[in-house]
Amino acid sequence: MPIEPAQLASSLGALGSIDVDQGLAVTLPQVLGSAKTLLDADRAVLMLVDQTGALRWASASGPGGDAVAGDLSMPVEVAGGPVGTLDVYVTAPREWDDSAAAALQAYAGLVASLLVAAMTARARVTGRLAAQLQAAVAYRSLIEQAVEILIDREGLDASAALEWLGTAARSSGCTLVEMARAVVGGAPLPSDLLAQAKAQRREATDLEVAMHRRESDLHEGKARRYDRRGQPGRAQTERLQAAAARGRIIDAEAERRRADRQP
Repeated sequence: MPIEPAQLASSLGALGSIDVDQGLAVTLPQVLGSAKTLLDADRAVLMLVDQTGALRWASASGPGGDAVAGDLSMPVEVAGGPVGTLDVYVTAPREWDDSAAAALQAYAGLVASLLVAAMTARARVTGRLAAQLQAAVAYRSLIEQAVEILIDREGLDASAALEWLGTAARSSGCTLVEMARAVVGGAPLPSDLLAQAKAQRREATDLEVAMHRRESDLHEGKARRYDRRGQPGRAQTERLQAAAARGRIIDAEAERRRADRQP
């Protein structure tokens, strides 16, 4: 069901009594719990860049394991740069509409406001969360540059660009900051990697087609020899095997065309 503007306003308005003096350890779970309820999700999680440059769990709406499908994510920006993401999860696939994205974006702005308030009163933030927040702020300029490159080169929005950075970092075994640094330094971007993958598929298909074509020619040659020897049964068997090899050529080329159409 779409989230009406009045619902969003009511949800945010109910948080007006939050006491920022209580600190992030208290206020963040309250905000995340409200976002979870509004979006009818199973969990809401704040991820911040930590000291190593990786996106790490910072706070959540409550205890529970990671969800496996249907997540919606929005960047959390402080002083014009991303410092993490606000994510909501459900345990079953769901199509998120524009109203859900707008609601989560509003909550991401509220979370950012709490982080800014904490930065201006550092005594309220201690321990792991303090270290993560300080690291996230320190890295935001580099991450912002990488996000802007992805937006410009790939036509992504800011949320999708930040998500790509995180996915690419995990698959490469590096941190978010290391991947951002690589993108800023000219590393291949999604479209470049897609072109490389297509070229590799073409090369692999060409080799496979050549192998099947040799196989087909071999069976056709045997069929002709059996014909000359007056063995039509064996000749027919060889022609059937040659036809099967030609069928595998058609299958390989069709599979490459299907794969090339995929994003």
